[in-house]
Amino acid sequence: MTAPPDAEDDVAAFTQALIGSRYSVAPKHLHAPGPDAAQLQRLVEAAATAPDHHDLRPWRLLRIADHQRLRLADLFEACSRDRVPTPEPRHIERSRAKALHAPLLLLAVLRSSPEDEAVPYTERAVTLGAALMALLLAAHGMGYGAMLSGGRALRSPRFAQAFGLGADEQAVCFVSVGTAAQVQRRPRPSAHELLADWAPPDIG
Repeated sequence: MTAPPDAEDDVAAFTQALIGSRYSVAPKHLHAPGPDAAQLQRLVEAAATAPDHHDLRPWRLLRIADHQRLRLADLFEACSRDRVPTPEPRHIERSRAKALHAPLLLLAVLRSSPEDEAVPYTERAVTLGAALMALLLAAHGMGYGAMLSGGRALRSPRFAQAFGLGADEQAVCFVSVGTAAQVQRRPRPSAHELLADWAPPDIG
């Protein structure tokens, strides 16, 4: 069924407005309330709309529940001490605090298996990126703030073991979602800074 022209225009305008108005909000500025169970399901369903060559499902999301936040803080501290045996107290405090921000905290995991010559690792990473962007836009449409965040801890063997990641899996980033208490929008590049015509070299 084709939507009436006016409805198509409305959908296009809404989509542009949603995408254009999205912004990242640092986890420390995200507070309760966060998405409820039904909204979380809709966020994950939005992520599942990402293009996925050969339907490999090369990503998954792990939710860190409220009662697991202190355990995650302990993990961040341990990872910090792995890098610097005697870190400064302020660095430890900062590492631990990252586990306690935002009412909804997810870990995005990328998987390299099963092998498929037609779908290289870079393409799987693009699938995860598209999934995360769809999730962020859905959260924004619900009125929440959100942000992706990483860190050196995610690349450590201790972190992978604590989250039970397989040898074919890599922790990519955290996804924080909640009600924005403070908004700081950064300027974005213009289209002409990002788009150029292909100019193939003259190979004679």
